[in-house]
Amino acid sequence: MERIIALKALVGSENYNLSTSESDKDFKVFVIPTFDDLYNNKLFTSSKVGEQVDEEYHDIRKVMNLWWKSNVNFLEVLFSVDFNVNDQDWIKGKIDRLFLMKNEIVRMNLPYLYKACMGMYRSKSKDIEIGNRNTKQLVQQFGYDSKSAMHAYRILDFIERFADQHFSNFKNAIQYNDSEREFMLSIKYGGFSKGQFIERLDEKFATFKKLEHVYLSQQVRKEVKGEVEKIIYQLVQDSTFYELKSRSEESFY
Repeated sequence: MERIIALKALVGSENYNLSTSESDKDFKVFVIPTFDDLYNNKLFTSSKVGEQVDEEYHDIRKVMNLWWKSNVNFLEVLFSVDFNVNDQDWIKGKIDRLFLMKNEIVRMNLPYLYKACMGMYRSKSKDIEIGNRNTKQLVQQFGYDSKSAMHAYRILDFIERFADQHFSNFKNAIQYNDSEREFMLSIKYGGFSKGQFIERLDEKFATFKKLEHVYLSQQVRKEVKGEVEKIIYQLVQDSTFYELKSRSEESFY
């Protein structure tokens, strides 16, 4: 049986108001496991890469762990500017409940959010000097990987912005207004020399480090995790009944 799509959401630059004419569209797609997936203990994952649209597929059972570990790339799904929920009643009601909880979900594990962003920053900052296979030309042009530089700066900036808003407005923390957008894109397009940018990045990192105790001292909210797990459990349980009923009807006819 073909896996049912529960949710498809745009992620990346459009959610940050940082997309440009050359930006690709990246979607995360969450599918409901089939009975065979459950029996074989399989967590489906796949990807489709197109010229302008990339899609990344995940078993929806994985989302709880990804949200609990505060993977920002998956948390932003809940605040996507472009998403589609399966309109079948037994699916839509549960996904809608998750969206109603989005502000609780993004702050249920703030200590891990800080650590996750530290990891993302370190990963992106490694590319600033030498670039990666897609950004080598930027190093040659500007003396550093300006695209990775913008991403590294943005991750640190997010932690600061989210804390400044008392962890109450994730969307505003990731999304830039037009004047802020101009500054961020100036980094991407090499508007700063390498020395100028590193100076700004060091200042941003110093603020990031000062916020470590703020994030790590926040209470972990296991009751929110439990509620999300319950919703995902019910969704998978209902999908099993739905599939077995469909197979039975097909056999009958």
